[in-house]
Amino acid sequence: MKIGLILSHDGLAGIWTSGCQGAALLAAAELNAAGGVLGQEIELVEVDSGETQDSAFQAAQRLAIDENIDAAIGLQSSDLRPAVRRGLCGLAPYIYTPHYEGGFCGPGTAQLGITDAEVLNPSLDWMVSHRKARRFFFVGNDYIWPRAAHGTTMDAVRRVGGHFIGDALLPFGSRDYAEILDRIRKARADVVVIAMLGEDSICFNRAFAEAGLSSTITRLNLAFDEMQLLALADGGTENLFAAQAYFDTSRGHGRDALVERYDACFSGRRPSMTANSVQCYDAIFLVAAIARQVGRIDGCRMAHFLRPRLQRDLAYRMIGREADANVRLAEADGVDFVVRRAFVS
Repeated sequence: MKIGLILSHDGLAGIWTSGCQGAALLAAAELNAAGGVLGQEIELVEVDSGETQDSAFQAAQRLAIDENIDAAIGLQSSDLRPAVRRGLCGLAPYIYTPHYEGGFCGPGTAQLGITDAEVLNPSLDWMVSHRKARRFFFVGNDYIWPRAAHGTTMDAVRRVGGHFIGDALLPFGSRDYAEILDRIRKARADVVVIAMLGEDSICFNRAFAEAGLSSTITRLNLAFDEMQLLALADGGTENLFAAQAYFDTSRGHGRDALVERYDACFSGRRPSMTANSVQCYDAIFLVAAIARQVGRIDGCRMAHFLRPRLQRDLAYRMIGREADANVRLAEADGVDFVVRRAFVS
């Protein structure tokens, strides 16, 4: 059984690649040790999706046609997701793993990531109750996920009785934040919601702290994990929050044993597990579960099985474990996140 692992090896999302590769390798090894999938051993085929829609399409097409994969697992930005799906041509199911904007991602696709609405509604309510926040500002990259997160943030602010006081959408790779930081300061924001991809989020958070805003303004980062936090550990973490289903300090659902196996396997040669790597691990098991449900290893039939939307809780029941329905709101403390509250979504 050939499973394609399509990741952005460089660029803004490249920070997660090594950990996702390691988690997928571990999952495949565990399934193979247990007899494989329907008697077939899993072989992983890795490709770089690149950073453009064309490169993502070509990478997915290479997997589907040249490599004849049975399924694909991918972590890429939302603007590349349709290109990957088109490149697969319905010849293999596509398991999309990261935090995303929500909604159905198209026939033949399953989503394992948590969504903006699941994160923002309880987190902003907590900010109002525990931080007396009233004034909210939004900053994101200018592409599909942050644009959708912008609207979700406005709805969540309205729901908690706050005031949405400003926004900014920046192109990928922008490093001139002076004007935006000045706008945030003048708007007297209590909370800045940040929806930026990978390395862009690191750079903006670092500039935010260097501008002296972190002592008085709370940041709530979406799709932000320990890998990014580690890059800010030299002083950019004051009043920094993130919300995820998984943090290394609050694993839940039997993940302690998984982390022990991961650490034993790679012994510090790969980054620690984060939400993204956990979901890549789970995605391998979901592919195996779909094959068993279909009754044979057949990419077309497995993709057809995903023509209607597969809800995340059902996907996890197919894997054989309950989805962790908790959203954890965590505050940075050095290179770790300390969970302040867990919400049932």
